[in-house]
Amino acid sequence: MHRPIPHDSAHKHVTGEALYVDDLPEPAGTAHLYLGLSDRAHAKIIALDLDAVRASAGVLAVLTAADIPGVNDMSSTGRHDEVLLATDLVSYHRQPIFAVVGETRDAARRACLAAKVSYEDLPPVVTLEEARSVGADFVTEPLKLERGDIASALEASPRRLEGSMRVGGQEHFYLEGQVALAVPGEDNDVTIHSSTQHPSEIQHIVSHALGVPSHAVTVEVRRMGGAFGGKETQGNLFACLAALAAK
Repeated sequence: MHRPIPHDSAHKHVTGEALYVDDLPEPAGTAHLYLGLSDRAHAKIIALDLDAVRASAGVLAVLTAADIPGVNDMSSTGRHDEVLLATDLVSYHRQPIFAVVGETRDAARRACLAAKVSYEDLPPVVTLEEARSVGADFVTEPLKLERGDIASALEASPRRLEGSMRVGGQEHFYLEGQVALAVPGEDNDVTIHSSTQHPSEIQHIVSHALGVPSHAVTVEVRRMGGAFGGKETQGNLFACLAALAAK
C-alpha cells in the first residue's frame, strides 16, 4: 500500500522487448487471410460469384460458410445468433461473407476486390426503438434485481425520482488490433496465438467451428496490446478463420 509497484514486464514495454502476436516468427509457408466484407447494412445475398477471386494471383484458397466443417457460429452467449461468415442474410455493415487465403496479405486483399455480390436491400435497423418495433430479441435475457416488496415501498415513499438514461456504444481503442496466428499440428490439433482476454472461449468456439474436441485446440496468449473488454469475444472470428485456413 502507498507505494508504486511496477508492472512485471514494464521494462520490456518501454525498451521494445515485449513480444506480441505480430512479433512472432512466421513459420515457413505462412499464409495470410483477408476478409471479404459486405458493403450493405441489411440485405439478402442473392448471388455470390467468387470465380475471379479464386483466379487472382497469389490466392491459395477462398473460404465461405460452406467450407466450415463444424458450426458456423461465433456467438459468446450460446444463442447461435452471430455467424462467422454470412450465407443468405447480411445484418450489419462490413459483415464478413467470405475469406481469402493468400500467399501475402496484399494478394489476399486485392483478390477480395474481384468478388461479385448481388443483394436485395432491406430496411436498416440502427436504433433501439427500430429494433424493438420489428420484434428483435434481446441479446441476453434482462437482469432484474429485486429485494422486498417494491410496490409497497414505492407507495409509502414520500418522494420519487424518475428519469431516463441513454448510453451509446463506444469503440475500445487499443494499439494492438484483433489478431490470430494458427499453426496446424498432428491430426486435428491446432495451436492458436491470439490477442484475447478469453482464451477458453476461443478454444470452445474454434473447436465447434472445426468440429473437433476442445483438447485438440491450444490457445496461447503471451500478452495483449490493450483490450479494455473489447478482446473478450471479438477475437473469435479471427481465431476461427485462421484455424480453418491452417487446417
